[in-house]
Amino acid sequence: MDNGMTLEETTVTYEMRLGPDIRVHVIGTPAEVVHEAGKEDLTLFDRSTSDRLEVLRGVARSRITNGETEITIDFASGV
Repeated sequence: MDNGMTLEETTVTYEMRLGPDIRVHVIGTPAEVVHEAGKEDLTLFDRSTSDRLEVLRGVARSRITNGETEITIDFASGV
């Protein structure tokens, strides 16, 4: 990459809010992180990862109905 930019393939914890007091953490999410000096890192997801995150959003919504407000899901889990 140009201008001192680097690309790192890694796993991250993807976080989403499903309401003012409802947080979801998806651990082990595959991502590419772009690093550039003096700028905030940019996290990128491929299409299959994005699709899986949508499925896990649905799983999290079902757990909200059980009263959970702080939800952690492993990206690779069988749910």
